[in-house]
Amino acid sequence: MSNEYCTEGLQHALEVAYSEEQSVPANYYIGLCEDVSVAEDADLAGLTELSGNGYAREAVASDNTDFISAATGTNDRKQTTKVVTFTASGGAWNGAVHAFLATTIDDSGKLVAVAALSVTRTLQVGDSLQVSIVLTLAG
Repeated sequence: MSNEYCTEGLQHALEVAYSEEQSVPANYYIGLCEDVSVAEDADLAGLTELSGNGYAREAVASDNTDFISAATGTNDRKQTTKVVTFTASGGAWNGAVHAFLATTIDDSGKLVAVAALSVTRTLQVGDSLQVSIVLTLAG
């Protein structure tokens, strides 16, 4: 999955790591949105997030179990979230185009990163979609 840090996500990472202007949340959240494109300076409130029929953002704990750190090259690092499963119930979902990582379960937090799904996913009742987000920093 192609992924990009958002401006808010970069700010969040730097302020958590260096100045402690923000604290690490107990959980991050993976969600799905219908937006065909998401600007680098987008925020959570600006996304067209899926809703209804069993949809909800999925929690990923901010620990070394739900976020696995690994080297990807000489000076590069990546963090990979655990795989979360979204399942449609009670009706079909609109087409999901991107997965995203947020600092909150609602729109009050920061949009950390967005990852394009390989194809638009329209889930029917009982269908599931498994998602993981990979964040990479190049040195």
